[in-house]
Amino acid sequence: MIKAEYVHEAFRKDQKYPFGLLENRQFSELEKYFTELWHDRSSKTALQWEHDWFNFAYRMFHEMFLNQGPLALKHIEDWSKAYPESIYPYLMKVRYWGFWSAEYRGGTWANQVTEDMWDCAREAQKQVYATAMQALTFSSDCWSVAIHLLNTAARLDEPQWFEKWFTKQKTPQNLRHIIKPSYKELAALSGLHADLALQLPEQIPELLVPYIELRNSLDLPQKASALWLKVFIDQSKFGLVAAIDYCFYLLPRWGYSYEAITRFIQSDWCQHFSEIEKNELNFVMWYDSVEDSYSSEQTGEIKKHIQIAQDLLKRPLSDANRAKIYLRLAYFYWLLNESDPKILECYLHTVDEDIFDEYELRRAIEYWYKHARSNDFLGKIAISNRKILASASVLYGLLAQHGWSGIEKNPLVSQSWYEFAMTLEKPKKFPEGDDCCFYRVFKPFDAPEDYPLVIDMLHRASDLGYVNPSFTCGYIHSREDSSLYDVDIAKKYSTKAAEQGHYIAMYNVGVNYLNRGIKESETQPYPLLKQSLEYFEKTRIGLEKSRKDGTYEYEELESDIIDLYADRMFYYSFYPDLGDTIIPLLIEQGWNRHIKAMTALARLYADQADRPHYFNYPEAVKWCEAARLQDPENEDVMGAIDVVEQDSMKNILKYQFAVDKISADQMPGRQDVLF
Repeated sequence: MIKAEYVHEAFRKDQKYPFGLLENRQFSELEKYFTELWHDRSSKTALQWEHDWFNFAYRMFHEMFLNQGPLALKHIEDWSKAYPESIYPYLMKVRYWGFWSAEYRGGTWANQVTEDMWDCAREAQKQVYATAMQALTFSSDCWSVAIHLLNTAARLDEPQWFEKWFTKQKTPQNLRHIIKPSYKELAALSGLHADLALQLPEQIPELLVPYIELRNSLDLPQKASALWLKVFIDQSKFGLVAAIDYCFYLLPRWGYSYEAITRFIQSDWCQHFSEIEKNELNFVMWYDSVEDSYSSEQTGEIKKHIQIAQDLLKRPLSDANRAKIYLRLAYFYWLLNESDPKILECYLHTVDEDIFDEYELRRAIEYWYKHARSNDFLGKIAISNRKILASASVLYGLLAQHGWSGIEKNPLVSQSWYEFAMTLEKPKKFPEGDDCCFYRVFKPFDAPEDYPLVIDMLHRASDLGYVNPSFTCGYIHSREDSSLYDVDIAKKYSTKAAEQGHYIAMYNVGVNYLNRGIKESETQPYPLLKQSLEYFEKTRIGLEKSRKDGTYEYEELESDIIDLYADRMFYYSFYPDLGDTIIPLLIEQGWNRHIKAMTALARLYADQADRPHYFNYPEAVKWCEAARLQDPENEDVMGAIDVVEQDSMKNILKYQFAVDKISADQMPGRQDVLF
């Protein structure tokens, strides 16, 4: 049994890098720590020192950079004022802006990054270049900022204003931040604003002068990044960590090829690396070649890649890279047979490394819960990854709550890790917050009989502000086949999810208000109908925006809202503010060939008795005929015709006369003739 540790106990045990120094403004301790780490170059291997120099700082500051960005930036500036001769605040400021430039850009495909995210990433990139040049001007010992320049140049391309400044010494005119209203809130997460200081040094840093002419003579792809790689290698006398990053940007996903990586590794740039060190570079390509996007039906391809992975394990690799291969093998075996014992063997090779991502951890949870609950491998994986992966923090809390997978049972410990997960992945608005860390841990337990095991975790997640757990709690407590069925609790969490902006929850709450408002026994329907419409509109506008942004799409729900407006809400359009919202939308949807919207408008404009202020017979005929042209056999269409045309010969002739007066370009939803 492994003792369950509170968050503070786990971090106190780790002596590699201290936490909380920047948060607590312990500038003297920061100076002491980084001075010792800087001088470790003489006692560590070059590879180990480079890894520690970048990795330790990332682990120390990631949480504060992400969750308290502007405050972290202020503390770094105060650190610099307290130690004006120190290089470390300069280095951390560049690291800060490099972090946010990458955070805004994200790790997804370019077409999945919104325009606002692109703009914020490029604004943060301006600071990367400006602060890096300031750091190099301050001291040539700040050469390690080159790796941040390498990464931002590859991810976002090098800005033209910097290229002109660097190669031609042309100072950019009016260099400033441009923060549009649409992403002002997003920019504020990092402290970006229109008045934020943005200044280049008067001259090129002395360290970089020899590289000005070299820039145009480089014969490598990703030329801008290659220049910063050259700077890093020259100054570090090693540079493997930067070379690994550079190889990543030569992968096919970035528009290059494995051949480009091979040529680079075989070039003079890498001749000072040993064979084992070159294998670290080759691993970028090898690992990428072991595909992870197969379906279980592609048996032949999966077996081929199992063999590739097994061959890779015969090569000399670092422990972390070896564990990554085993993790990929576990996935392949899982595709072929979810209960294969070889999956467990693979996981046992990964337990000591912090290499899991959210999806791999979810697969490990599923395998453990279905096939290996007696083994403690999942507890060890949670321990290795709990400080850096939000889902692993949640998982460790869940294991401690129940005493699972070798972890001592201690519900109080679980609460501390649930709260810590929020520092690694803070709650986001819907739809960005749909697939949160708590929901990912919940999914392997997504069966009614398993709900009692995870409901406390979901309640806590809802308390912490995560939107999908709130919605899921509402759903679980509303299921009559669940032992947790409770109408009042279901309503509480569903309403909370709606308040947090969950589209489906808002729609459901809107339906609830609508059903109450249209009851015959309801003497004051208007306030209920008004609230119903407000929820529907929030849902509709959110869905429309998310669809255009490419962040979330649920066309059926969008259509359901318009159907509700056409089927039920339009009957209450005699309330002016309800009608002012509903009618323009029905007209818009009618022109888009939405039949229910067309028939609702036909009935509306024909209603001389109850809604005389809308009565317009030609409009009623127009929408009725438009609907008939779309689908003459539709029940709604035939019902609307009965209302508008009526039965007498006089009315039939009147209807036909009105039809004859409608020109083709005035007919909504008309089908243009194609030649």
